Amino acid sequence: MRRREFLIGAGAFAAALIGRDASACGDKFLRAGRGAGGNRFASLYPASILVYTPAAATAKGMVEFQAMLKQAGHTPRIVGRDADLAAIFEKTTFDIVIADYADAATIRRQVDPLKVPTIVLPVLQKPTKAVESEARKAYRCLIRPNAMTKHDALREIDRAIDLARNASRT
Repeated sequence: MRRREFLIGAGAFAAALIGRDASACGDKFLRAGRGAGGNRFASLYPASILVYTPAAATAKGMVEFQAMLKQAGHTPRIVGRDADLAAIFEKTTFDIVIADYADAATIRRQVDPLKVPTIVLPVLQKPTKAVESEARKAYRCLIRPNAMTKHDALREIDRAIDLARNASRT
């Protein structure tokens, strides 16, 4: 009789434990870079990012982009198109510079001589196939706002950092 009561009690205890852990089901669906809420993104490589305001950008869009970068763990700094980038690069180092594809080559020339390696990540706004093909040849990573979700853009930033880290190790 005691053994039977023990088994019933142990079974009830085990059922209670299993019931509590059932709420954790689905954690296998969490991916690196995603928060527990499913819609939050945590960068794998938080970075210092200079955003050179794209020509077609709106003030509201830039505020939202900055907030998205901060929420992902990055430290963004937004500068206007009239900013003196040479002076900015003398005072501060950045891991990434995000800029229009049209400005990227000029910025890359300013960034290349710096002591700290800086990634230039171009933004392609509604490119033609020829422009996109040219950009893919020149840059390994691109941000395409019209063809990406905001999480895709954040993953592309992480991918750019990951590729640069792996290149520096070899």
